[in-house]
Amino acid sequence: MAIAFSVLSASAQIEEKLVVHAGNTEHLTIANDMNVVLMPGSENDRSISLDALASEKLNLKLSNNSMTISSIREHARREKLTVLVYVNGLKTITVEDNSTVETIGVLQTPKLDIYVEGDARVHLKTNGAVKAYPVYSGGEVKVKYLSDWLARR
Repeated sequence: MAIAFSVLSASAQIEEKLVVHAGNTEHLTIANDMNVVLMPGSENDRSISLDALASEKLNLKLSNNSMTISSIREHARREKLTVLVYVNGLKTITVEDNSTVETIGVLQTPKLDIYVEGDARVHLKTNGAVKAYPVYSGGEVKVKYLSDWLARR
């Protein structure tokens, strides 16, 4: 019994959470098989920052009001990273590969367009309109609106 327990505990992974403050980024792209948790940021926060662990394990690309977050390849092979991203003013999200995106709290945005590729999954809470599209034409996106589900109950 003790041997089996020690083998299991030795192989268990401690999930590290990386933190990114995306400021007023309007367009966010998630790549490389990551778990991303979006949280409402401070309304007046326009700065972009990340913690030390995130700077070690993530590639961030910035252009105008767009940010791409991907894992550094050596980490992508070993672990699926969980990234906490604080956002405000988000207008589009592109989710690629086998990534998942969810929210803690409610995103304050009047309209949010979501582009999904591959086996990506997105579960959002927002106070605005949401539209989902496949990244590639001919693709399929399955959408379930919670407000519609609640109205039928």
